[in-house]
Amino acid sequence: MVGSTLRAAREKRGLTVKDIENETSIRATYIDAIEKGDYDSLPGEVYVKGFIRNYADFLGLNADNLVQEFREELHGIEAAAPVREVKNEQPHSMFDTGSDFKERVEKSHRGQNILITVAVIILAFVGSIYYFFGEDPAAKPTQKPAATQQAKQDKKTTQTQKPASSNTQTNTQSNPAQPNGVKADNKQANPAPSGVAAPGTTVPNANGTVQVSMRFTDRCWTLVEADGKVLFEGTAEPNKTLNWSGKDKVNVTLGNAGVAEVTFNGRPIGKLGNVGEVVERSFTKDKMTEIK
Repeated sequence: MVGSTLRAAREKRGLTVKDIENETSIRATYIDAIEKGDYDSLPGEVYVKGFIRNYADFLGLNADNLVQEFREELHGIEAAAPVREVKNEQPHSMFDTGSDFKERVEKSHRGQNILITVAVIILAFVGSIYYFFGEDPAAKPTQKPAATQQAKQDKKTTQTQKPASSNTQTNTQSNPAQPNGVKADNKQANPAPSGVAAPGTTVPNANGTVQVSMRFTDRCWTLVEADGKVLFEGTAEPNKTLNWSGKDKVNVTLGNAGVAEVTFNGRPIGKLGNVGEVVERSFTKDKMTEIK
């Protein structure tokens, strides 16, 4: 069993579960569940494979063999397809390692299409009600010219009687507004995001592409998929900055979200979660959303 192999190697080196947690950034509860074979208490197959690979690499074991053994335990020997090292394959051959993740994304897209269809039907229904029962916009145009003419006449009379007062008021309003306007522009031009970036964050990109960059302060298992192709799957090392781009979408899964500083379309937006938290986010051309 995979868990027995990992536990035996850990005990042979005289390490505790807490030691493994500190070195790999995998939660102690997940490490304990893997060693006991309690896969039901773990977040999902794609995450467990990443945890096992990270754990095995740290102990100096053959990560590919242990991941394959895990698949056989979970699905049976006949159902488990051989797993090849992701880093040695081209992007088009990496779908085996992210199949579960892709399936969840496709299900989410189907759900979104249903919601969009319902929204269109509701808008069409509301529009038809307004069209048949709403007020005719052409019903009240006849008196507007007379009212407009009267307003122009009043304005001309006011300007003739009080030119000095008008100029003084204009100067008083315009002069102090300049410093405040400059300060407001400076605040908007230099955003300083901090903490955890919430789903729904909007960052337009004039280039029409999706740009995502991450700087890691600690080890973090990471899966990145752009426009249906896996660009990266593995453990990002501390003090490393990785960059990815996509035409329409970049999906990111982090096993330790609190150690990654994210830049979206050239703008720093902070972290996607806390230390030890598993987070899935989808970046489009102008918006970041949560993958459900």
